[in-house]
Amino acid sequence: MTDVGINARDYLASGYNCAQSVLKAVLEEKGIFFDQAMSLSSGFGGGIAGEGRTCGAISGAIMAIGVLNGLQSKDVVQSKERTYKISSILIERLKEKFETTQCYELIGVDMKDPEAKKAARERGVFNNQCSEFVATAARIVLDLFS
Repeated sequence: MTDVGINARDYLASGYNCAQSVLKAVLEEKGIFFDQAMSLSSGFGGGIAGEGRTCGAISGAIMAIGVLNGLQSKDVVQSKERTYKISSILIERLKEKFETTQCYELIGVDMKDPEAKKAARERGVFNNQCSEFVATAARIVLDLFS
């Protein structure tokens, strides 16, 4: 088994956003591939559409949880409730580690300000801090499904 966290970091470094990086790493680790996954998750980076809100790593992780959980039950209501429960555990674990789940609070960058994003990129914020978030989120998802 590979380290899903390292894979998520590598995807982030190669240009995928945080949501895409987590979703891709987790699904590949589980042997699940579908062409639309990267398109589906493309709008969730930068705290959902670059708004600095819920961290994209969480969004990608919850998408992965939905896919993995959906494979276990064909009952829509039961599957949805279980996905909520597992996703809540993910969020609590991330809050325990990072204190917040909001992108702008995690990285201290106004994602809507192009100059602030440029300065953050130059300081390595996305490569350093965000890589830790994607690695952690991906690892937690796999832990929840092991």
